[in-house]
Amino acid sequence: MAYATQDDLVPLRLSQKDLIELTDDDDTGAVNAAIVTAALEEASGRVESYCRQRYVTPLQQSNDVKALTLDLTVYLLFSRRRETRISDTVQQRFDQAIAFLKDISNGKASLDQPVTAQLAQSGSGEAVVTRKPERFSDRNLDGYTGGDRDQRGGYFPYWYGM
Repeated sequence: MAYATQDDLVPLRLSQKDLIELTDDDDTGAVNAAIVTAALEEASGRVESYCRQRYVTPLQQSNDVKALTLDLTVYLLFSRRRETRISDTVQQRFDQAIAFLKDISNGKASLDQPVTAQLAQSGSGEAVVTRKPERFSDRNLDGYTGGDRDQRGGYFPYWYGM
């Protein structure tokens, strides 16, 4: 679920001309909606990936969530075009958005979301150590005839010395 739409991009972050230039791979003179949608979905996924530790996802629509999504989306659209230099403003907004999302993930910042996610506790909190049986031990190799014994009682593999 995308937290912003193509209609949010144009008035809030990009001009229509810029959006066409960033998405029109076929020179049709129109916005490629599929590219915009893919970038919005990817940006929304990144926002969720940082927020799911503290908030129930999908997040509720809010101005903060929309702004983060738009900043990431614009950066993603610019990064598609290797020959187009990412402006300082776009880079700065992207860096600030990622820094803010990291702070959210680490509990140093919060979003305008009403309900926090409670992580389910499993068990009593005790650590349980499990151990697989040894595959190769003196006991289960006793009588192995795949090689000759060395002076210490260990085995040489049958191919040793070929």
